[in-house]
Amino acid sequence: MRTQSHSGRFPMGWLRPIALRHRLPFAGVRTLEEIEWEAPPLVEPRRDRDLERSFRQQLGVFPPALRYLSAVPWLVQSEMALNTARFVHLDLELAELSAVVVSRDNSCRLCYAASRFLLRVTGVPDERIEKLEQGLFEAEFDSRAQVALEFVRRISRSNPLASSADKKPLLDAGYGENEIKELAFAAARNVLSNRIMTLPAVPPNLPERLAKTRLLAPVRPYLRRVLQRLRARTRGEAEELPASLKTGPFSYLVVALDGLPIARSLREAIDLAWGSDVLTRRAKALTFAVIARGIGCPHSEREAFRLLEAEGLAAARSAEILDHLGGPELDAVESAILPYARETIWYQHPARIQRKGRELRASLCEEQFLELVGVISVANAVCRLGVVLAEP
Repeated sequence: MRTQSHSGRFPMGWLRPIALRHRLPFAGVRTLEEIEWEAPPLVEPRRDRDLERSFRQQLGVFPPALRYLSAVPWLVQSEMALNTARFVHLDLELAELSAVVVSRDNSCRLCYAASRFLLRVTGVPDERIEKLEQGLFEAEFDSRAQVALEFVRRISRSNPLASSADKKPLLDAGYGENEIKELAFAAARNVLSNRIMTLPAVPPNLPERLAKTRLLAPVRPYLRRVLQRLRARTRGEAEELPASLKTGPFSYLVVALDGLPIARSLREAIDLAWGSDVLTRRAKALTFAVIARGIGCPHSEREAFRLLEAEGLAAARSAEILDHLGGPELDAVESAILPYARETIWYQHPARIQRKGRELRASLCEEQFLELVGVISVANAVCRLGVVLAEP
């Protein structure tokens, strides 16, 4: 039975007082704005008018933060592909709330501020948002929603490791298999977006100001209409993948989502990451392998090994490289990126991973660093989806 949606508010069935604490990782920190965030950013913003025009045509607005990614256009294109993904079964307000939970869990100031701004646009009272900011989250969610958000959090953290067994509480709560797949995709999509903004320390100033502005009331009706149009585009119908999209890197995971429009969106994001030649395919496959090993996704690790064999690196050697995060056959770029990739799986302190990125950035050009950020972000999403959705 699907929870009924109510325009501008969370489903009324969720509004029962159940303590669902979700605290910030720093003692004494009350809001995300107090979390340390590196400045200046690790990359410079660029204007690509054609890219921005295409993004606006799809989503109605181009977030200025994406200009920090424009030196490697596929990063912006992947955000467009994933954020225009259409859901058949998942309640869209639950998808939006999962973005808040994942962004907060990853301490992504920019993504969390953007999600908080959308909550204000849809009419969520400031008092409730303030509770969310303060980590109290004595949220008014019923047990069914609590199960869904705990599932989202498990995918986000990967500690304790999520697995296909985590679907059982959702099934018991009345969620269908396809609804669970879409919820997992929504969580993984936000894991990707968090990293793509956090790792290069994209400045969160503008979305934080918007999230706090008291001048929203006059424009709220217009913004709400824009959001309603976007939501309408986000609702889709079941569709089968053509044979041409059932092949390629990590096709086992794309095929696991076949029948849902999100399969096409995931295929596009993976192909964008794999099709660029800023970094070598071997460097990308090694990055995926490191993250798959760290998360504990055997499906993704096997696929990364297959891709490495295609690049001339035998499985035995790949395993040794993962064991030591290095090896004599690696070039300077590969040797530098593997330890960094491992650190991106789970971090509590954004500024620390950003400082590590700044050290790495000194040995890479801007395009190499940004492509690495994109590959790492896609890999973190793919491997988390793999442990939950792929069949043994």
